[in-house]
Amino acid sequence: MRRFDLVAFDVDGTLVEHPEDKTVWQVLNERFTGSDDQNRERLASYRAGRLSYADWVALDIGSWREAGARRDDLVRAFEPLRLVRGAAETTACLKRRGVRLAVISGTLDLLLDTLFPDHPFDEVYTNRIEFDSEGRIESWCATPFDMEGKAEALRAIASREGVPLSRCAFVGDHSNDLSAARIAGLTVAFNPKCAEIEAIAGAVVRSADLRDVLPHLV
Repeated sequence: MRRFDLVAFDVDGTLVEHPEDKTVWQVLNERFTGSDDQNRERLASYRAGRLSYADWVALDIGSWREAGARRDDLVRAFEPLRLVRGAAETTACLKRRGVRLAVISGTLDLLLDTLFPDHPFDEVYTNRIEFDSEGRIESWCATPFDMEGKAEALRAIASREGVPLSRCAFVGDHSNDLSAARIAGLTVAFNPKCAEIEAIAGAVVRSADLRDVLPHLV
């Protein structure tokens, strides 16, 4: 028997960590524009309705392209980021139990492909970057499934899989996870970065090892 049929994960801060808790967006903005200050400004503009999510993504990735960043440059800039200890073991354990796995995140597909190339996720919802034959940034696709869209993604996956939301769990850490956290049968707040997700989570896990979420999921 298993407690959940579907478990969805956030990436930055949940599957992937930075020694200063920076996201991939902060890391890349700092590397290619010289500062990550614009992250706070653009988040405030997004929340105030002055900036759409797609425009926010375009401002960031467009600035990396203008700086001449290529695929290999982005990958090298990921150096401070690493897979959270126990991430591979945690997801493998869930797969062995027949659990469907998903990623619902505002991260970049390239980050997941680089740090977790053999990942076992059945569905991946992230922002995507396309590169030309020489590795230059050619285009990008902003995910509609970050922030409030995370709940929409979880509902869509659950519907396709024929899984009631009560049998779905979500593992996340920050305010952009709140919409999914509110509808999942169980939310595990892993090293939560905001009081709101900690307050609504069914379980709070503070640990350096993702395997410590497993007692709540299996």
